[in-house]
Amino acid sequence: MKNIKIIYFMLLFFSFIVFEGCKTSESNLYTNMPSSEEVNRSTTKRAEVLVEKSGAQLWGENCVRCHNAPPPQAYSNEQWDVIGQHMRVRANISKDKTEKIIAFIKSAN
Repeated sequence: MKNIKIIYFMLLFFSFIVFEGCKTSESNLYTNMPSSEEVNRSTTKRAEVLVEKSGAQLWGENCVRCHNAPPPQAYSNEQWDVIGQHMRVRANISKDKTEKIIAFIKSAN
């Protein structure tokens, strides 16, 4: 019976030590967290790093994924303008992206 009490006491003692060692105070918990101003600043920096895509990249992502686009020489520059506006509506592409794609196609024409 005495051995059981000693084992129980040791188990209780070591449990207390483990829980005390794992405990962190609330003040320590939040000392390394960035302020909301620092978070906003870093988010803004990451947004500025984004690089705009070229017309060739946009053409590959938006035109070629649905069908085989004809070679640029297949149509005149004016026809590519009409095709670009038509596909802008059908593929739901922004005006800026459409203009970049058309400029890329015209440069290869």
